[in-house]
Amino acid sequence: MLTRYDTAPIDKVTQDAQTGFVHITDVPIARVGVFPYLKADSSIEMEAKLPDELLSDSTVSSADSKPVTNDHPKELVNQQNASKYMKGFTADNAHVDNDTLKVDMTITDADLISEINKGKQELSIGFETEIVPEKGEYKGIAYDSVQRNIQINHVAVVEHGRAGHSVRLIGDSAKMVQQDEVHKKGQSMETTKVRLNDADVTVATGDADKIIKLDADNSEKQKQIDDLKAKIKDLQDQLDKLQGDDEETKKNADKAQAKADAAEKELADLKKKYSGDAMDKAVTARLELINKVKPYVGDSYDFAGKSEKQLKLDAIKALDDSVDLTNKSDDYIEAYFDSMCKTNDSAHINGYNGPQPNIGKDSNDLDELRNKRYNFSNQF
Repeated sequence: MLTRYDTAPIDKVTQDAQTGFVHITDVPIARVGVFPYLKADSSIEMEAKLPDELLSDSTVSSADSKPVTNDHPKELVNQQNASKYMKGFTADNAHVDNDTLKVDMTITDADLISEINKGKQELSIGFETEIVPEKGEYKGIAYDSVQRNIQINHVAVVEHGRAGHSVRLIGDSAKMVQQDEVHKKGQSMETTKVRLNDADVTVATGDADKIIKLDADNSEKQKQIDDLKAKIKDLQDQLDKLQGDDEETKKNADKAQAKADAAEKELADLKKKYSGDAMDKAVTARLELINKVKPYVGDSYDFAGKSEKQLKLDAIKALDDSVDLTNKSDDYIEAYFDSMCKTNDSAHINGYNGPQPNIGKDSNDLDELRNKRYNFSNQF
């Protein structure tokens, strides 16, 4: 077991009018957290008081009815030396308040009461604990070891806490040392090391606890900043998506406008192409094509909206549905249609009653004639 000394301010002081004893109520003597301790070799180690340890029933009850001393004695207070060191006592009402251990106390020694009235108003807790090497993190602060089986021995009234008079915490001070360092009364280190962001940083001894508290505050602020950044990024992503949707809409509108512009140009080209004599020639050519196609497709055929190519294809199919013109070029279809028309000028075609060939009754003669009239494979 090692001995530790933590510091807290005296508050809520009253003096009994009859006895002159000083009563201090609801004193915060220790709190949960991670704190630096100066070891015998002058190195700093971050030790954790975790809730399961400091706020356990055993530790809380160890603060009941314990001696109050004037400064820390050079040894733990016990039955044999109590008359020498004991200047008062704690009450039997040690209790937990959030993450803090508190207790009332009474000071009976006249000399110590006089010093308190003159301004000696800080407390330092002397306790025994087992230091277990165990790295971890508590509320964003890394630690090297854990204090286990914490047992409070006494509460000392001191001139200034080891963290400096300006550093007044609810509970432990930032600067806590081993017993052999306490024995060097009147001595104090000008600088010490604290653990910040997983690194040992040298700071003024009186500012050590303040810096750790500020670091914890900064860690919390940084967390809030990170949360806000995450929210901003989410909102930015939503904005980018909405803008992306707008861009897509604009792109579709541009495509539609481009199609409309192309249609307008096509219409203008058609108007130009079919104006004046050009229109007359186009109408004449269309009528001539209809006259060529009509004998093949018949009077019931609907010519409206059909292109020249489609008219020719329909005429060829009407004559011989077995003809495969898939993937044939326009030139091929044009040549096929012209050859078909020349070959069949005097033939009997659907809807056309031209001169009839003299065909015998023999079916072989009929087949031979059909082959001569409709077989165009040797012409291309």
